[in-house]
Amino acid sequence: MGRTKEFAALVTAMLIAGCSQTTGTATPAAGPTDPNSVTVFTLALQPDSVTGCIMGDPSMTRPMTLTVSNNSAVLLTAGGIHYDLNRIRPNVYAGGYWVKIVADLSVRPKRLTVSNDDASCNWAATAP
Repeated sequence: MGRTKEFAALVTAMLIAGCSQTTGTATPAAGPTDPNSVTVFTLALQPDSVTGCIMGDPSMTRPMTLTVSNNSAVLLTAGGIHYDLNRIRPNVYAGGYWVKIVADLSVRPKRLTVSNDDASCNWAATAP
C-alpha cells in the first residue's frame, strides 16, 4: 500500500508540473509600434447575412469609434459598449467573444468587419 501512495504522489506531482497556465493575453505582433489614431466607422449589413440579422441593424449601423493607443485598440459603439482588440499584425486588430471584430488599418480605405459567432450576420465598413 505504501508504494501505491508513493506512486500516486509521484504521478500527481508530474501532472501538476506539466500544467502551464496561460494569462489569456495575446502576444503583440512583431514590428514597429503602430501610430496612435482615432477612426470612425459606420457599419452596413452585408448581403451574405441571413434575413433575421436586420433586427440587429439599428444598433450596428450607428457610428463606431476605433481608438488605437500603445499597440492596442478599443472599439466604442454608439451605445457606449467598449470592445478591447488585440494587435494581430501591424495595424490590424481583432477581438470579441460571440461577436468577432477585425479592424484593418493597414489598407486604404481602412476596414472594419463584425460578425456573430457563426458568421450568419456580417457587417462591414470602410473609412478614409
